[in-house]
Amino acid sequence: MPRLTATFLSLAISLTASADGATRAAQLADFAAVRDEYLPKELAYTPATRALAQTKLSELEARAGSLSAAEMLVAIAQIGALADNAHSGVRYRDPRALPAARLPLRLLWFPDALIVARATGEAADLAGARVLAIEGQTPDALYARAKSLQGGSEINRKKYLPGLIESLGVLQAIGVAKAPDRVALKVRLASGKVVERVVRMSENDAVSPTAEEERLWSPEPIAKEIQWKTAITPDALPTYLADAALPFRTVTMPDIDALYIQFRTNEDEAGHPIADFTARVEKEIATRTPQHLILDLRFDIGGNLLTTLTFMRTLPAKAPGRTYLLVGPYTYSAGIISAAAVKRGGGERVTVVGDALGDRLAFWSEGGRVSLPNSHFGLRYTNGTFDLERGCAATPQCLDKLVDVNFVSLAPQIAAPLTSAAYFAKRDPALDAVREDIARASSD
Repeated sequence: MPRLTATFLSLAISLTASADGATRAAQLADFAAVRDEYLPKELAYTPATRALAQTKLSELEARAGSLSAAEMLVAIAQIGALADNAHSGVRYRDPRALPAARLPLRLLWFPDALIVARATGEAADLAGARVLAIEGQTPDALYARAKSLQGGSEINRKKYLPGLIESLGVLQAIGVAKAPDRVALKVRLASGKVVERVVRMSENDAVSPTAEEERLWSPEPIAKEIQWKTAITPDALPTYLADAALPFRTVTMPDIDALYIQFRTNEDEAGHPIADFTARVEKEIATRTPQHLILDLRFDIGGNLLTTLTFMRTLPAKAPGRTYLLVGPYTYSAGIISAAAVKRGGGERVTVVGDALGDRLAFWSEGGRVSLPNSHFGLRYTNGTFDLERGCAATPQCLDKLVDVNFVSLAPQIAAPLTSAAYFAKRDPALDAVREDIARASSD
C-alpha cells in the first residue's frame, strides 16, 4: 500500500511538473511573439517607452509558467499600453482569448459618473446605478490603478477599460480585488438608495452576447440578447440613441429647417453600403433644401476614412445656412478625420458642438495585428501617423497628405457634453444647443 501511494504521488508530481513546463513553454512562446513580431512593428513607441516595454517583457519572461490567464492578459495589455496610443495594444475578441467569466453587467464611463448600463442575473437590479466604489476604490481611484492597461488619452482609456475591469481576475491581477471571480460594489440605485453588493462573475456563455462600448449606450435590444435589463427604457429615446442597429441615418427636423445626418461608422455594414447612403443624403438635401445641416459624428468610431472624405469636405456647401458638427468622446479614428474634413471644408460656416474628441489630434493608426500563439491575445500595431493640429510631414510614416485636413480646431465652440444626468433624463444637450443657436440667430 505505501508503495502504491508513493507511485501515485510520484506520478502526480511528474504530471504537475510536466503541466508547469508546458505552461512555461507556452507563455515563453507568446512573449517571443511580442518581442520578435509586435515590438519591431509598433511605431508609436518612443525610444524611452520601447525600452520600458522591452524591460517589462524581460521581467515577464523570468516569471513565465507562473502567470494566470488574467495575469497574462494584464501583462500583454500593459506592454501595448506603454505605446500610449489609442489604436495600439491588446485585443481579445478571439473566442479562445476571452476570459472564462465576467461580471453580469456592463459599465459605461460618462464625464460625470461611472454607471451600470446593462445588467443581468443576480445583478439585474443594478442596471442604471451609479458606481460609487469598486473594491473600495472610487471611480477616479480605480482609473488611476487601471489606466496602465490602455493607451491614449484619458477619454480613450475610460471608454475601453470597463471591458477589462469586468473580466475574470483582472482586478485581482492589478492588486485591486481580493478574489478573481467576484467584485465588491457600492452603488447608488436609480431610486437614490445606496447599496453594497458582492457580484460574482458568470461564465461567458451565461452573460453573452456583449457589444462594442458605443452600442451599450442605446437600450434597444442587442441581437441574441436575453434577460438583460438596461439603464434607461427604449421608449421616447433622444434622436442620437434611436435606431441603434443602423450604421448611418437621416432625420428631418422641419421645426428648425434642418436635416440631421448621423454616422456611426465609416465603413460598409451588412446591408448598408456607405456609398449608397452618402448618395441618398446628397439627393435628400437637393430635394428637401434644408436651411441647416446637423452632422452627428459623436458615435462615429471610424473605419475607412477614404469612404466619406470627399462627401465630408463638400457637405457644408450643400445647404445655405450653418452646418452643426456634433463630436464627442466616441468620435474616433476615421471619425476624427471626417470631422476635420467638414471643418476644413466649411470653415466659419461650421459650428462644432459637443465635447472633447475620443483621441488626440496627433495619433498613430493603420498597421495590423499580431496574434499570440497560445493565449490567442492579439496586439494591434500601428505604422502610420497623423497630426491634424501641427502636421507631421517630417515623419516618414506621416499620412497627412492622404487627407489634407490639417490645421483646423475641433474644440467645441458650443460645449454640450453627454453627461449621465442628460442620459438618464433622455435629453440631448448638443441638439438642444443647436436648436437654441438657430432660434437665437433667427431672432437677431
